Amino acid sequence: MALLRVITGTRRNTSFELDKNGRGRFLGRGEGADFVLADKSVSRRHAEVFFRDEQWFIGDANSSNGTFLNEQRVTEPLPLKNGDQIRCGATVLLFEGDPTPWILEPPKEEKPAAVELEFDPGETMVAVAFDNLQSKQSLQQRQRFLQAGQAALNLSHGIKNILQAVSTGREIVDSALSHGELDTARKGWNILKRNLEQIQKLVLDMLKFSREQDMKLQPCQFNRLVENAVQIVMPQAQLRSVAVALQLDEQIGLVRVDPDRMQDVILNLALNAVEAVEPSKGQVTIGTEIDAERNRLVLRVSDNGPGIDDLSSLFEPFHSTKGQMGVGLGLAIVRKVVVQHKGTVDAQSIPGQGSVFTVRLPYLPVETPAALA
Repeated sequence: MALLRVITGTRRNTSFELDKNGRGRFLGRGEGADFVLADKSVSRRHAEVFFRDEQWFIGDANSSNGTFLNEQRVTEPLPLKNGDQIRCGATVLLFEGDPTPWILEPPKEEKPAAVELEFDPGETMVAVAFDNLQSKQSLQQRQRFLQAGQAALNLSHGIKNILQAVSTGREIVDSALSHGELDTARKGWNILKRNLEQIQKLVLDMLKFSREQDMKLQPCQFNRLVENAVQIVMPQAQLRSVAVALQLDEQIGLVRVDPDRMQDVILNLALNAVEAVEPSKGQVTIGTEIDAERNRLVLRVSDNGPGIDDLSSLFEPFHSTKGQMGVGLGLAIVRKVVVQHKGTVDAQSIPGQGSVFTVRLPYLPVETPAALA
C-alpha cells in the first residue's frame, strides 16, 4: 500500500493511503478533494495522484500556486518513486511507494570444499552487536537527514520570500531614481528596509537557537520588560491597525530573570499574535499575574485570530503556521528560553476564535530595601 505522508504544514504526520485499484485521488483545501490539506495557499482541488501502467503519477489540477515534485514544477503528470517530495502551497508530502519484494534465487548446488572452522562465541556476539549498532545508527542517520531536509526546505521558502521582496523594492527604487520620482523611491526604500530587518531577525534567530548561552539571572521589573517589548511591536501593530491591550499585575515587582532573553520570549509571542489577527479587526491582549498557589509568574498573550488547527508541532524548530511567510524559529526560541528558566509554555486555540499562549516561570521576587524596612 502506497502512502502520502505530510512532513511540513498544519497536518504534519498525517498519512493518506493510496489504492492502486481505485480512481485517482485529489489533494486540495475544500470540496472536491479526497485528501484535505488545511493550508490557505492550497487550491480547493490542487493536485491529483493516480496509478497507471504499474506506476504512480502526480499531476497538477490547475492550481493557483502550482504543484512541485522535488521542487520541480509539475506541468504534466510525472512518475513518482519512493522518497519523492510533493509540495502543494506550503504543505510538503512524502511519497512512500509500495515496498519492493525481495527476489531470492535458489542456491547453486556446488560440492562443498572441506574447510576447518574455529568457533569463537565471543567474536560471534561482538559481530552481532556491531551489526545491530550499525543498523540503529543507520536508522538514526536517515531520520536526521530527513529532519535536516525538512528544515532546509522550510528555511529556503522563508528566505526566498524575503529575497523576492528585496528584489521588488530594489527595482522600484532603481526605476524611481532614474525618473526622479522621490515619493515612489521612498516607498521602494520602505520595502527594502522592512525586509532587510527580516533578514537581520532571521540571522539573529538562527544564532539564538543554535548557540548555547549561559543564563544571566538578574533583578528586573518584569512589567516594564513587557511594556518595552510591546513598544517595539507597536509600529507593526499600527501598520495593521491592530489593537494591543496590556493587563499587568502591578503587585509584580523585581524578579530574577535573564532580561535580554526573556524579552525575546515576549517579543516573539506578541509579534506572532499581531501577525495572526485580521488587519483592522485584530485584538491582542498581553497580561501578567502571580499564581500564588503554585508560586509562578504568569505571562499570557491572547488574540482573536483564526486559531491554530494543529498544536502538536507548534514549538518544533522550522515548523511555521504562517505558510511560506514564516521560517519557524520564533516559538522554538520561546520554548528554549522558557525551559532554561525552568518554566513551561503552552498554547490553547479554538479555530475561528483565537489563540492563547501561556508562559509560567518560577516566581523569584527580589526584596528591595523599601520592602525590608
